[in-house]
Amino acid sequence: VELYSKEETLMKRKKLIGQSCRLFFSEDPVKIIRAQGQYLYDEKGRRYLDCISNVHHVGHSHPAVVQAATAQMELLNTNARFLHDNLIKYCERLSETLPEKLNTFYFVNSGSEANDLALRLARQYTQHEDVIVLDHAYHGHLTSLIDISPYKFRKLEGQKDWVHVAPLPDTYRGLYREDHEDAAQAYADEVKKIIDDAHKRSRKISAFFAESLPSVGGQIIFPPGYFKKVAEYVSLSYHHR
Repeated sequence: VELYSKEETLMKRKKLIGQSCRLFFSEDPVKIIRAQGQYLYDEKGRRYLDCISNVHHVGHSHPAVVQAATAQMELLNTNARFLHDNLIKYCERLSETLPEKLNTFYFVNSGSEANDLALRLARQYTQHEDVIVLDHAYHGHLTSLIDISPYKFRKLEGQKDWVHVAPLPDTYRGLYREDHEDAAQAYADEVKKIIDDAHKRSRKISAFFAESLPSVGGQIIFPPGYFKKVAEYVSLSYHHR
């Protein structure tokens, strides 16, 4: 149901919503009033293929998801500090899809909250502060995550001394390309150089943060073997005292 015309909606948004919350297609914003499956629909019924939203697992308004969510909200909607069988059942089902060591869970409400928690856990475990990230990365909009997001901090307060930026392993436009004999090793070695340099300056690495498929960076597929080699280097750095 449309409450206002597109022009009225735009005018009220400019008045009521912070200007840093930018619109897509700002020169001619699209007003979306409903979605179904892989499509979005504007106020005139025009259909758009949705390649922007972040909910593409089963599409928009999937009947099974709507039914399950409605049934649960009609029964109970509270936090995880009470006992409830469904929470445990979900943990068990999730653990069955993961390696054996990944068997403890924290449920959060956003990617930003998940990344902030991961950063806290890494620092608590290692007792180190420094973080390695990939160039062009975006990890969330919390203060702690802006600090480790080159895509953001370069437009704001700049790079903190505890943040180290490694080259994005882009074999199409990057430092080492498809014709390199071992691009995965070459890019991983760039991370090792950062670790070695940090140690020379008496800095210690707490975590390596990377999107599995960098989005802002251009939907980059990493060369096979890159993550495994980087994990080895970073793991060894944890024990550097």
